[in-house]
Amino acid sequence: MKTLEQFLSDYLGKSKGYPDDNSFKGECLSICKLYIKECFGINPPASGSGSAYGYWSKFPNPLGEVFEKVLNTDDLIPQKGWIGIMEPWDGNPYGHIFIVADDSTKYLCKNWAQNWTSRTFQLESNRYTNVIGFLKPKSIINDMTDNEKLLLGLINDNGITEGDIRWVIDLKAKQTVPKLEKKVSDLETEISEIKQQLGELTEKYNNNEKELKNCQSSLKTANQTIENISAELETANKEKTNYKSWYESKCKELNELKSKTTLIENIINFIKSLFKK
Repeated sequence: MKTLEQFLSDYLGKSKGYPDDNSFKGECLSICKLYIKECFGINPPASGSGSAYGYWSKFPNPLGEVFEKVLNTDDLIPQKGWIGIMEPWDGNPYGHIFIVADDSTKYLCKNWAQNWTSRTFQLESNRYTNVIGFLKPKSIINDMTDNEKLLLGLINDNGITEGDIRWVIDLKAKQTVPKLEKKVSDLETEISEIKQQLGELTEKYNNNEKELKNCQSSLKTANQTIENISAELETANKEKTNYKSWYESKCKELNELKSKTTLIENIINFIKSLFKK
């Protein structure tokens, strides 16, 4: 359920209908029905008279579960959150209904309402003329903390029965909840250990990946070195082939020179032999 402050935050400045904005939008009873539904957790009944005044004159069920009627008197100062009701008057056979605001006095009633000076839900200020009385939240509701109201709303909204609540209490008595809590705690510990192992594996993977990249870089460097050596070897082979050709050419020239030298020596020797005779 909502608190009054939450309700005001949601709807002030707007024009609301009930049970939706396509029904009786901007009517004074619509915003009060919405207030009863969302802040007190009961389904607001029809007025029984087709008017706002019916919430006082008929006081239809289940209003009595959460409200008590307080007759207006000269000395009464209504409290914030009460619902004020006006009886019909000349020109208005329906009466009026509103939510009491802060700072009301014996002479002036501050209130939030629709269809008073505007069909918008807003703060109003008027005298107590025609105010027949108030619907005062019963103490069991009025004294509730916000958490207690939220719990009551949870029970009402989900149709939780007394048997459901006793079942939960029985679970607690059998220590079922602590056992489940321990199991959850054990699972959380196991998850934490798995996360730690995962972190270690991730770090190891990252290191291996870094080492692999270093190896790939070294391999790339080695391949480049091999390519350079291969190029140098190819150049050396070409130079070797050229040198061999030059060497063979020179050897041929030398052999030819030797042949010529031998011929000359033979001629010289022959001439020498002639002179000896």
